[in-house]
Amino acid sequence: MQEPLLKDEEEKLAVTPNNKLVPTKGNKEQKEKTPFKWDRNVIITIILAIFIVWFFWKNIIIPFYVGFRYYDQVHGDKETSSGEEIIVTEEEDIDINSDIVTNTYNKINIDNCLNSSSILNRFYGGTTLNTLSNIEKMILILNHYASGRDSITLNDLNIEAMSLFNDTSFITTDSTIYGNYQLTFDEVTQTFNVTLMNPNTCSNDFLIRQIDHATTLNDELYIYEKFGYFKLLSDNTYEIYSDSIGSNLIGNYTDTTGNKEYSDITNLKTYKWTFKKGNDNNYYFVSITPE
Repeated sequence: MQEPLLKDEEEKLAVTPNNKLVPTKGNKEQKEKTPFKWDRNVIITIILAIFIVWFFWKNIIIPFYVGFRYYDQVHGDKETSSGEEIIVTEEEDIDINSDIVTNTYNKINIDNCLNSSSILNRFYGGTTLNTLSNIEKMILILNHYASGRDSITLNDLNIEAMSLFNDTSFITTDSTIYGNYQLTFDEVTQTFNVTLMNPNTCSNDFLIRQIDHATTLNDELYIYEKFGYFKLLSDNTYEIYSDSIGSNLIGNYTDTTGNKEYSDITNLKTYKWTFKKGNDNNYYFVSITPE
């Protein structure tokens, strides 16, 4: 039998404080309330919800915020407003005529007049050079600073050593011969007397060293140099080598003007000089690598 849509409510009598009977109404069927239970499914659901929120926050919200917040710094300045360094992963071009490039490059003075073939071959022998002996370091310092001078103070020598190699531990006050230089130390004045032993030792060969381009990456400076060793054959005819030891012939050259000028620089060998920024913001030598 179908139940009616409207159910009759049962009328009950209740006794009031003044002993009067008052009718009340109530449902015939009353459902008992079921208490909430922490079962296994509920706990697993909560844990999964927390994990999803955490994953979304860590992998979507934060990366998006950081990329938006520091976009200008990453693509412009290398430091945030708080001074925190931004790591750059690609080399950035720098003007080869800028002071930082020319001053850094000119520290390394190598030619076939001041230097013996041994120091020249150390740099342009065709292999990576990332270590120098103490004598080689001193030769480069003297080539850069003492050329044309008859003296150099101990303090100036230390400054040059920091500028070129970020190190002064190899400096001694011994009276020593470094390549084509003889140093004699004066204890009283704390000065080295410099003597160029063979001032006229230039060969008939000549070098071409020219900056092609330069880049930076974080605290490193890269100078890409075109190099050629021109070995005289006869008259004004030269063989061109990509290294100073004459192992790789790359062309020939006739010096019609007698000025030892060579314009086709793109045909020469590329060498990559690496310098690193020191505490004084100068760039010191790290390595030279044939490309």
